[in-house]
Amino acid sequence: MAERPPKHSTAPYVVIIVLGLILIGLLLYIVPFRYGLNASVDYSASDEPLNNPLIGFAPWAEKVEECEDSQLVYIELRWADWEPTMDSFDLEGLIERCHIERWKEEGKNAVLRFVCDMPGDERHMDIPDWLYMRTGDGAFYDGEYGKGYCPDYSNEFFRERHALAIRALAEYCNQDEFVAYVELGSLGHWGEWHTNEEGGALPMPDAEICGQYVLDYSDAFTNALLLTRRNYSIAVEGGLGLYHDMTGDPDETEEWLDWLKNGGVQETDGEALELVPVEHFWDDAPVGGEFGGDRTDEEMLGRWKDETMECVESTHMSFIGPHCPSGELKDSQAAQELRERLGYRLYVSHLETSYVFGKSQLEVRMTWGNVGLAPLYWDWPVTMYVYDNTGKAIYWETVDIDLRKLTPGENIETVSHIPFTDVFRQGFQIGIGIESPDLTQHIMLAMEGEDRDGARVIYTFES
Repeated sequence: MAERPPKHSTAPYVVIIVLGLILIGLLLYIVPFRYGLNASVDYSASDEPLNNPLIGFAPWAEKVEECEDSQLVYIELRWADWEPTMDSFDLEGLIERCHIERWKEEGKNAVLRFVCDMPGDERHMDIPDWLYMRTGDGAFYDGEYGKGYCPDYSNEFFRERHALAIRALAEYCNQDEFVAYVELGSLGHWGEWHTNEEGGALPMPDAEICGQYVLDYSDAFTNALLLTRRNYSIAVEGGLGLYHDMTGDPDETEEWLDWLKNGGVQETDGEALELVPVEHFWDDAPVGGEFGGDRTDEEMLGRWKDETMECVESTHMSFIGPHCPSGELKDSQAAQELRERLGYRLYVSHLETSYVFGKSQLEVRMTWGNVGLAPLYWDWPVTMYVYDNTGKAIYWETVDIDLRKLTPGENIETVSHIPFTDVFRQGFQIGIGIESPDLTQHIMLAMEGEDRDGARVIYTFES
């Protein structure tokens, strides 16, 4: 009878498998925890002054001293100055008068308004003489706003030339991102889409004509965000923002907010302009404007400071200008507090790191928040930087987040991965940089951290 082969015990294999599993388990535990790679950190938003781009005060661009500490400048352009002779646009005069090259070099942006009627102390016109000679069907007025000339905005030749003037202006502005906001002026006193008929001015043109003026702007400007004085139906349908030129006046602000909530009509010489309800539109389109009303700037930032702040907060403003705190007042604590309430204030509320053993990666989860009044309305890229223990950037990665969606009170979670190397065991830092697409401007997060080359370091691991 043949002998049976000897039986081999399976115990050694089981032991090997068990030991292997234990080893893997130890590695999974030891690597992340031995080197502190698994972490969870909560952060609070800070109230430090940031003076970030595209928000804040927008003083007159001509006044250099007033603009030095701002990220925005305000450019008001009279048609008479833009096109002094027919088909001849004074671009050099605009650039020189408003110091545009300087502001571009300093990384500022502009708010632009084109106007045809600026009430003043003396009889005058704000449209070119040649245009008046070809039309002449407007009216000189003298009322509570002052003196000036109100054109007939329905005049066909006036309309044609306006479209050409706006197109020429937009051709210059579209060359870069300098002009960030365009307030649709053109119509009415100060370009505010209303006229004082009691002083002798003509009524506003009917809704159809007003709509053509809106199209002049929307067809021409490609980079800037457009804003209108009220929530007109054509503006709302086009996703335009709004500007409130009576900021700081509680009664006027309440009326403005009522238009947003309940809609209404604005009378013209024909079909009325319809105001449509559009609450929370600031999630997608900006709000600007300037101080207005009977209160002085000192009163608005002094005894009426709380009411002024409430007006700004309730309208979710991103910028105020050109009537904004100026002179010594702009350096006051109240003015600084007001400036820092405008627009966005972004931060990371929570950060987690965990070691992914199978891929030799460090996973970084971040929860983003916004404690400001509005989102950032531009799609600026966000970069996560990783620095070694000497402060040198050794890895960077674009974070998958659209900051335009980070509205106040909302949270967005992102996940990023860092290739793990032995360098990290010696210590590392994580920083966040938010830069304009042309890399000329940076946004600082509203949270504690060290600033480094346009980024803010928010997490440090020490070996």
